[in-house]
Amino acid sequence: MTTTRRASYSFSAPILRRFNAVVPAGERSKVLESLVEQVAIARERAYEKIAEEFETHPDFAQARETVKEFSVLSTDVIHEYKK
Repeated sequence: MTTTRRASYSFSAPILRRFNAVVPAGERSKVLESLVEQVAIARERAYEKIAEEFETHPDFAQARETVKEFSVLSTDVIHEYKK
């Protein structure tokens, strides 16, 4: 079951008038939800592409090693803190 939430966003008056003129009142939320989903998917894909490049491109090998070292160090610190 999907929960529905209300949100408040600002649009320029001319854009909102045009939208309201061409999209019937009963369809507006669904149209906006679809557009928001499309934007979210596109941005998520872009972030995934960046992450994949970081994980696989040879130019980032040193950075990946640094991240591994930091991860080990931070894990050690957390374990020491919990004692």
